[in-house]
Amino acid sequence: VAVDYPQAMAAYKVGAEGSDASVCQFQVGLMYLRGKGMDADYKQARPWIEKAAAQDHPNAVGTLGVMYFHGQDVTPSWRRSREYHKRAIGLGSSGAVDSMQILIQSIQNAAPLMDKRVEIHGTGWADMNGKRGVA
Repeated sequence: VAVDYPQAMAAYKVGAEGSDASVCQFQVGLMYLRGKGMDADYKQARPWIEKAAAQDHPNAVGTLGVMYFHGQDVTPSWRRSREYHKRAIGLGSSGAVDSMQILIQSIQNAAPLMDKRVEIHGTGWADMNGKRGVA
């Protein structure tokens, strides 16, 4: 069955003004994000998804986490992505659990010392004398 995306978009936009607006707001944002019936447009997607997330729509919150992970119309941020994923999981989004596992694995692969305590032995303060470095 072929989907009439322009008609679906029009219906969702009408619904986005209704009493249970978060569901329709999320669907409008998702259509823009995935390019359903149009080219993908992250700039158009983000405000709709943010509106739904502000109303605690679990999938919208998780989608914001994915957008921050990939840098889709936002500055990429593992920290913000993780915050949104945790919030989405708390709201009951099962998809956010899977996305969080992918996020954690990606962070561990790219920055294995992140969130780890690093101790340096054998160097006294006198030896450091203005030397700086990143462990």
